[in-house]
Amino acid sequence: MKNKLLFYDKENDILSIHHGFLSNEKFKGNIDAGQVILDISTKDKVCGIEIINASDFFEIYNLNQNDLSNLKDALFSVHKEPVGLIIEILFNFKLKEVPVKIVLPLNKKLIC
Repeated sequence: MKNKLLFYDKENDILSIHHGFLSNEKFKGNIDAGQVILDISTKDKVCGIEIINASDFFEIYNLNQNDLSNLKDALFSVHKEPVGLIIEILFNFKLKEVPVKIVLPLNKKLIC
C-alpha cells in the first residue's frame, strides 16, 4: 500500500513530495543532485523528491513561500532520457495548477 506525503517546511524552505512504497518495496537510498534529492526504492524507482531552497528553485514559475505553504497536492513522474532524468511535477493549489519540468543530468546509472 502506498502512503503519499506532501510537506513544505517554510522555516527551512524544503519541499518534500513522496509517493510512498508498494508493499513489496522499501527505501534503498538517495541520489543527491544538489538542491534536488531523490529517494530510490528497492525496485529502482524514484518514490520521493526533496527540494532544498524550494522558493528560490521555483522562482521562475512565480512560486514563493506563501504559494508553497498553500499547496494542496503535487503529483510527479520521473523518466530517464539520454540527457538525464526528467522530473515532471504538477502542483495543485486552490485556484491554479502549475506544471513544472526539471532536468537532472546524472552521471550515475539509474533505472526508473
